[in-house]
Amino acid sequence: MAYNVISGTLIAAQTYAPETYVVGNIVSGNLSNSDGASILNIPRVSTPASNGIVLNTGGDANALRCDTNLIFDGTTLSLTGDLTASIAISASFFEGDGSRLTNLPGGGGGGTGAGIFTEVNATKAYTTSSIQIGSTSTPARPLSVAGASILSGALIHKRHTTASDYTITVSDYYVGADTTSTSIKLTLPVASLMGDGQTIVIKDESGNADSNNIIVSGSAADTIDGQNLIVLESPYAAVSLYCNGVSKYFVY
Repeated sequence: MAYNVISGTLIAAQTYAPETYVVGNIVSGNLSNSDGASILNIPRVSTPASNGIVLNTGGDANALRCDTNLIFDGTTLSLTGDLTASIAISASFFEGDGSRLTNLPGGGGGGTGAGIFTEVNATKAYTTSSIQIGSTSTPARPLSVAGASILSGALIHKRHTTASDYTITVSDYYVGADTTSTSIKLTLPVASLMGDGQTIVIKDESGNADSNNIIVSGSAADTIDGQNLIVLESPYAAVSLYCNGVSKYFVY
């Protein structure tokens, strides 16, 4: 097949209409001095933006736009707005406080840290957030640590004070009794609801237990060193108890 080569300046006609009997007519050449804006059916990008990703507009194959909310500089993809995935999003880690992330796994060994924790490696992770376990107010579940615990700050236990009879809860640790006006009966939690080794400390904080005794009683058939109750009857008396998580408390 031969081509007609034209040199010099060509003044174009209003319409190029090849012979109808020629199959596969093509007008080719170099539009080096034109942006081709007047050529029909050629996709063009509107609103160009530096590093903006080109997107289709409204399903029109010839309507493209350069979106300033989706930028890729060759290293980082930046999105302004929401990201929706129908299957999954995979990343080495997610930055931020995670406050709007949902359905996250609990994390664990093998490099699967998630949620508010930032993973250092497969065995170490950290968080700068305060943690409530089992509740948004008063924690109701224990924090279980496999291995040694190292604290660089203070250890704070819950303290409850009472000037009247009181049934101690499983979340209490220190129970301070105000015996200024009357004797007080303190009933221990049902032992089977306590953890094995869980501790309760009872103290006469007003110093009047000699005249207004503090009676410490087990629940139902639970015992305290083999007895159903013990009595604190000296000023500022105290007793520390630990539980076996079944039916017994022990003084130590």
